[in-house]
Amino acid sequence: MRRALKPLAVLVLALVAVAAYLAWRRFDSASALAARRPESHPQTAWAACNRNARDGKASTFQPLSDQAAAALVSPEPESRPDNAKPYRLAGRPLPSLNGYVPTPAQLARFRSAHVSEGRGVLEFNPYFRYVDGRDGLWDPSTDDLVQWAAHKWGIPEDWLRAEYVVESYWDGFHLGDNTAVTSGWYQRYPMQAQIPGTPSVYESMGITQVKWIADNSVGAGAEPLRWQSTAFNIDYQAAMVRFYYDNPRGARSSWSDTSYVPCQAWHSIGGWFEPYPWGNAGQTQYVARVQQALDEREWLTQSFADWSPSSFPRGIRFH
Repeated sequence: MRRALKPLAVLVLALVAVAAYLAWRRFDSASALAARRPESHPQTAWAACNRNARDGKASTFQPLSDQAAAALVSPEPESRPDNAKPYRLAGRPLPSLNGYVPTPAQLARFRSAHVSEGRGVLEFNPYFRYVDGRDGLWDPSTDDLVQWAAHKWGIPEDWLRAEYVVESYWDGFHLGDNTAVTSGWYQRYPMQAQIPGTPSVYESMGITQVKWIADNSVGAGAEPLRWQSTAFNIDYQAAMVRFYYDNPRGARSSWSDTSYVPCQAWHSIGGWFEPYPWGNAGQTQYVARVQQALDEREWLTQSFADWSPSSFPRGIRFH
């Protein structure tokens, strides 16, 4: 009888260990703040800028593979529990934002999309060929995904953490850029982005506020992955920041913006908010807000830990 119990005991202990780990990852936000642990491999600096940034040749920068980036992540508890919960949209069950894995068909549609003037998205931004939102992490927290993207794209992780404080306070369900559109465009936006009784929609969605405009002038190919997957949302945004930094194959210089200068770190962060013309007032003000969040390390404050959304977009219900 004792021999029969031994494997059972091992199984029970294993299940208890898994349950304890999941409980740690699912702490309430305040507990998560206290439970943060030092990282083994923090991304503290920018990977070297593309050495061909000024001559239009192929970029000398290449992001880490998803697997290599994932191996550098130090697991942290979840500070935004709703990002990690399965939910329903208009009754349809969906995985959590943090757990959603883009399908091959979705990624093929993204990479084959065309911007409004007809160019393919891979010509518009050559780095999009590496965007897949496939972090490969097991049960990632929101912070884990920020670390993963920072390692993959060679951007200081605290800069991204601060930028996402400004964009959404790390709320994966956040909506922004309320804009009136035509009735035809209105129907093309997801239910949760439509504002009932008005001709308006929210154009920007998710933790980094990826914007999509129905004519593909902005965010071509990013709908619906931009709101379905935290990893894709961050992967896409970080690829755009590197695009502004590196000017791969002269793609950013092709905008006929004589004020643009590659390899400028803070301007590249600001480019996510307003990229044209380079160094515009909105970009400068945005950078100042991100720098303030960085200086204050706002994602580590008690007020950040205590925050939770007062409501969720239309049609969103948690299991």
